[in-house]
Amino acid sequence: MRDIKTYLSTAPVLTTLWFGSLAGLLIEINRLFPDALSFPFFSFLLNSFIDM
Repeated sequence: MRDIKTYLSTAPVLTTLWFGSLAGLLIEINRLFPDALSFPFFSFLLNSFIDM
């Protein structure tokens, strides 16, 4: 059991899980909001930087 716990806590496994979940999140965001330029949060950030 200790060897399995050590294996699952290694950097390549954690990195694979992290990038896999990040890719899934980006896929779902692009599925819900197909055009990132019209995504309200990004346009809000862009407008706030322009107003500065």
